[in-house]
Amino acid sequence: MVGESAYIPPDVDGRLEIRPDEHAALVDGRPLSLTMRELQLLTTLAGQVSVSLQNALLLRDRVAVARYEEELNLARQIQRASLLSEFPRMPRCEVHALYHPSKEVGGDFYDVVEDADGNYLIAIADVSGKGVPAALLSSMLQAALRTQAGATAPLPEILRNINALLYRSTSIHQFATFFLARIDPLTLRMTYSNAGHNWPVVIRANGERRFLDCGGTVLGIMDEIRFEQDEITLAPGDRVVCYTDGVSEATDRSGELFGEQRLYDFVSHLPAQLSARVVTERLLESVHSYLGGVEPQDDVTILVLRVLEPAEIVRDVAPEPKVELTGVPR
Repeated sequence: MVGESAYIPPDVDGRLEIRPDEHAALVDGRPLSLTMRELQLLTTLAGQVSVSLQNALLLRDRVAVARYEEELNLARQIQRASLLSEFPRMPRCEVHALYHPSKEVGGDFYDVVEDADGNYLIAIADVSGKGVPAALLSSMLQAALRTQAGATAPLPEILRNINALLYRSTSIHQFATFFLARIDPLTLRMTYSNAGHNWPVVIRANGERRFLDCGGTVLGIMDEIRFEQDEITLAPGDRVVCYTDGVSEATDRSGELFGEQRLYDFVSHLPAQLSARVVTERLLESVHSYLGGVEPQDDVTILVLRVLEPAEIVRDVAPEPKVELTGVPR
């Protein structure tokens, strides 16, 4: 029957003759003739070769996975090293940020950079996508920001330059949201421009809220984009909360989002004397608690700027230099 293996009886001398057909092996034009022992030996060898090949393929795959994991780990270390862990000390403010990627590396970033006038640029951004491609793009944006930090260009100009770089360097499917602010640490005057990012919120000491929404569209989708800027004067006790959509769109087991309103209410009910570091840590803990063990599906980044109360301001007073008196009898 076609598709079934037929029994081939041995010859009188105990040999098996492989009859010629379209699949038969021929030796010198004649059918291949094997003894039962030779056939069993070949079958055993074929099984061993098959196992060896499978083991070799598994080993190759394991080596490739190990190499990939090693490269990912290196990328994670590089990305974490590029993000601030020690933040600049400002006369009347304090700032802190936390970053929790959903994978080994991610597309969120934050930065706090001093400019040529002694003011501070504060940035938070979220690149489309996840993993290594998003991490590479966020590193490029951070480098572009730091390159311009030494100058005192208006915020819309800085964003236009970053947008042009992003548009010309990436595919049409890649874009980024970007919030950029400049704060004078002495007068507490803060200018800002928002390129399609989640609206940061200023939570005043009296409970009032102001959303920082002025700016323009996301970066990377058009070559020429005009951005606007606005300004706000902060006061003691104010907190500026910046975040990425990994916070507001964190989803629990039932499919419900953490949401902006929950974020605003949570921060508003925190004690006013908590430092910026503690506020970011507690907000991150709140998001993880809300997830209830569900793995976050997006990178989570939180940045908090807090204006110090007058009693909290520590002025660094340089010690008086010691004067050595010579020629004075003891």
